[in-house]
Amino acid sequence: MKILLIVGDGMADRPLKELNYLTPLEAAETRNMNALASKGISGLLYAVAPGLVPGSDIANLALLGYNPYRIYSGRGGFEAAGAGIELEDEDLAFRCNFATVNNDFVVVDERAGRISDEVAAELEKELQNLQLKKASDTQVIFRHTLGFKGAMVLRGEGLCLNVDASMPKKGLPADSIRPTNNSPEAKKTAIALNEFVRETHRILRSHPINRKREKERLPPANVLIPWGGGKKPHLKPLNEKYGLKGACVAAVSLIKGMCKLAGMSIIGVSGATGDINTDTMAKADAALKALENHDFVMVHVEGPDEASHDGDVNGKIAIIRKIDAMVGKVLGHINLEETCVALLADHTTSTKLRMHTADPTPITIASTEVVKDGVSRYSEREAYKGALGHIKGKHVLPILLNLTGRTEKFGA
Repeated sequence: MKILLIVGDGMADRPLKELNYLTPLEAAETRNMNALASKGISGLLYAVAPGLVPGSDIANLALLGYNPYRIYSGRGGFEAAGAGIELEDEDLAFRCNFATVNNDFVVVDERAGRISDEVAAELEKELQNLQLKKASDTQVIFRHTLGFKGAMVLRGEGLCLNVDASMPKKGLPADSIRPTNNSPEAKKTAIALNEFVRETHRILRSHPINRKREKERLPPANVLIPWGGGKKPHLKPLNEKYGLKGACVAAVSLIKGMCKLAGMSIIGVSGATGDINTDTMAKADAALKALENHDFVMVHVEGPDEASHDGDVNGKIAIIRKIDAMVGKVLGHINLEETCVALLADHTTSTKLRMHTADPTPITIASTEVVKDGVSRYSEREAYKGALGHIKGKHVLPILLNLTGRTEKFGA
């Protein structure tokens, strides 16, 4: 049997007053997800552990069967790998946001109005020859990935990750990165990162694209802010770890980088944007095609998480409905005797709070090999009734391997 894993990033939520205390999943009336649940077994998933708020990096690492406590050094390494940067072991890699700062160099928009790929790609061209002066022996590599997102690498000697480079926040100076200890390496790295921020502002602030955006009263993408630093992750390939030939259908560099480092094929999809306007039907087509010559296919949809971080309830419902249509297309073209399908959210993202929470997420696994538990809806509330009970992310792949006949006996 083949395995298809569908991940709606941040798709789970809490009951919302404006939805009469339904969750967005419940309000979306997901007919196809419900049909999947009725054909399988459901439960609640903690990506890592109860009470722990996971990032998407940590959550998806666990879902792929890796121990994040042993492997994880920071988000940046996965972002850079997904951006196509070949990392060296001593490189420091960071996720970057195009952002907007005011005349006092204070952040006023952490995502520069969610600039388009076309805008960001033009701005990227101006940054390819950026050189640091204070840290002149440090090379800078930058790649745009999607929308306001990018990846940056510092390459050189005497650098370390002991710096406070956190996600951009409104009201804080853009160049507020500080060393977290008194080592020369930490001080040098903080100096290099802050100089990088200021140099990007010098280059971008007067760019014709940004002048045009200002005239149109749109937030200019006038600075790049690095955060989530990490080093090159070393993952044992899934083929060696579990005997799986894997493929990944995703838009965001974080997931593509993670899957690339896990030895999976990365399937490019035209129209996959990593936002709520992504083409989920094209992703369904790509997944079905990949199942023809892969044992394991992971489909990741970022849109629900983006809508949640924006506090966009209607947008979250809309992208959930698009994922539901994707599930419907998949179900119409596979046989559950031949393919085991798992549907889950990697973590809960509260639309009210605009942040990840530690709440468990619903998971459904459908196959002719499972004993149906009678749950007929895919939602947070209904998942409490499922026979899977409460499981952790590290349990997902072993359960799927067992259902598809790939688990070896433990003991005599």
